[in-house]
Amino acid sequence: MNKLYFSCALSALLLLLSDCSCKKENIRLAFISGMNPEFNYELYAPLLESENIEWKAYTNEESQELFKPEHSGEYDVIVFYDICLDEFPETGKKDLVDVVSKGKPVFVLHDGLLTYNEWPEFAKIAGMKYFMSSQDVDGVEYGVSFYKHKQELPITVVDKQHFITQGMDETFAFHDEIYDRLWKSPDIHPLWTTTHPESEKVVMYTHSYGKAKVVGIVTGHGPEIFNDKNFKLAFERSIHWLVK
Repeated sequence: MNKLYFSCALSALLLLLSDCSCKKENIRLAFISGMNPEFNYELYAPLLESENIEWKAYTNEESQELFKPEHSGEYDVIVFYDICLDEFPETGKKDLVDVVSKGKPVFVLHDGLLTYNEWPEFAKIAGMKYFMSSQDVDGVEYGVSFYKHKQELPITVVDKQHFITQGMDETFAFHDEIYDRLWKSPDIHPLWTTTHPESEKVVMYTHSYGKAKVVGIVTGHGPEIFNDKNFKLAFERSIHWLVK
């Protein structure tokens, strides 16, 4: 009787442990939507409706509360997309710098490179910067950056061994908007480049700020590109790499 009871209990325990080991906690994204008070969920669905990814959109104003220390445990990755032009108050800037420098990962996607355009420290977090006005960076004067819609953008994967790029085609192309005349940190690590003559050469990169990992993708105007298999793979793998 005791042997039978022990055997049943052991089987139940092993089954419970097996079920627990198969469950993966969702990665929680804080998706900063900037100037969009009415967030277009359908537009981003191809990217964000991925397995093990849970996300919530925040406006620029809402994110000022989000970055406070008491809320930092509510999300795993900060995603900057769309144009957040409104300036943070000094307390908001400090909160963002603190939470990222302590290790909160950041994903800067396309228009996110325009975020907080008059705040130099955000460029150091992002690793690249699109200029909305002429600005000085470390004694170098930069003019307004350049963009152009509806371009055929050839892409080459330049680091084929990186976790993010594994399984991608070595070369492919996007039909999307291009950016050029950007500032970029000398410390970024390129993953994708392009030979388009009017585009910034580095199209995807990794970076770090304090203890935090950062991923940046220069392209991504959507919605066509959001359905591209290589772009979707890059987005999903970036999220998983950021929390590794």
